[in-house]
Amino acid sequence: MNKDLSYQRVQDIVLNNDSAASAAEVHGVLSGLLCLNSRTECNQWLEVVFGENTADLDPAEHALLSALCETTRRQLDDFDFSFELLLPDDTFSLEERANALSEWCQGFLYGLGYRSDSAEWPGESSEVLHDLLEISRLNPDSGGESDEVAYAEITEYVRVGVQLIWTELQQQQHSARLH
Repeated sequence: MNKDLSYQRVQDIVLNNDSAASAAEVHGVLSGLLCLNSRTECNQWLEVVFGENTADLDPAEHALLSALCETTRRQLDDFDFSFELLLPDDTFSLEERANALSEWCQGFLYGLGYRSDSAEWPGESSEVLHDLLEISRLNPDSGGESDEVAYAEITEYVRVGVQLIWTELQQQQHSARLH
């Protein structure tokens, strides 16, 4: 993500507009919505996140969030696996980053409408979704260097898992349109 689309900048917008969610969670919701329907309008996502307060967004805030939406859509659609999770950087404590990763997964599952007892998902998506559900319950207590490595590995797993879900859902939708 570019510097203007930083976690902290989006977090400031979320807090300034009285959303109960974090920047990580709202990006997770966006990513889930886009996986379900790549044509989801940015304003639809903003209505999910801010409800009636969407109209109160400052034009600059609205523009930045719209840019985040379009950047996320483009990253998911790119073949170069450039998709990035919107999470705090290394200046935040490991506990804060782990908590944000958990919130990101919660948002993604919400945006996707995932329930553990839901209908079957294509390919390996079901297994990844189950793992994301477990990660959303992550205990952010942390300690040493091995926890940093584990966090990096889990974050990469989530990133790649979301791209797998995106791909499988897009293929499923394409097949449905052909039949």
